[in-house]
Amino acid sequence: MSRNAVFINLPAHWDPFSRSNSLTIACAVVLILLCLAGCIQDSPPPSKERAVSLLLELLQDERPEMRRTAAESLGKIGDRESIDSILPLIQDPEDAVRQAAVTAMGRLKPTATDTIVALLEKTLGDPVESVRQAAVVATGEIEPGPRLLEPIVGLLRSSNAATRKAAARALLQIDSSQTVSSLIATGQDSDPDVRQGIVAIVGEWGGEAVSSWLRERLATDSSPGVRTEAAYRLGMRSDVEAKTALDRAVVMDADSGVRNWAKRGGL
Repeated sequence: MSRNAVFINLPAHWDPFSRSNSLTIACAVVLILLCLAGCIQDSPPPSKERAVSLLLELLQDERPEMRRTAAESLGKIGDRESIDSILPLIQDPEDAVRQAAVTAMGRLKPTATDTIVALLEKTLGDPVESVRQAAVVATGEIEPGPRLLEPIVGLLRSSNAATRKAAARALLQIDSSQTVSSLIATGQDSDPDVRQGIVAIVGEWGGEAVSSWLRERLATDSSPGVRTEAAYRLGMRSDVEAKTALDRAVVMDADSGVRNWAKRGGL
């Protein structure tokens, strides 16, 4: 199945510094990264160890832009030993720094321990959209196992709709098959985007056993987006009941988008 089908879209700037030493440090970081990438040929490149050492120091810099640049750079270099130094920045007061730290965590792919999953849970509930989006991507990269998914599933009960949406997008990225019953229990969410996300997850990971629940969503949900998602997911099943439900939607549903997807699925 394509996890990006209908529930498709998972949706930093450089401020000039006034002090010349800030520009010097920033330029040094850029030059180090260019050298490591082999873009500068006139002199031998500095060692990766030296670059990492400098960047680790910059993680503690008082200027947010330097902390952000250091976290981004360590993620791009791929030095997994730096993860413990990056993780504290996930709670940085600056939005851009938190986003960079979460992105770096995803790139470095630490083992999905309880601590790492707790951090993912925290960032999926971040008040800033860009940080939540970075957390969605990082969750897909890290792929916490089924045993550790319950805290993320629990976010679907958050009072904040943006947090619930981020959790749904994250769960679509990873094997959520062992949490399907918990997901179905949240399927009556007041936000139609969250409901659509839950239908996408259940349809992706629930197997044939969830066909009846998907048929119910197609027949009764008030949101065309949710019904469209259900039609798409049912269209990937081969049971007779699914085809019957799709044929009925082609005739009965008031929304043309739902009817189109039901028609495609019923072929």
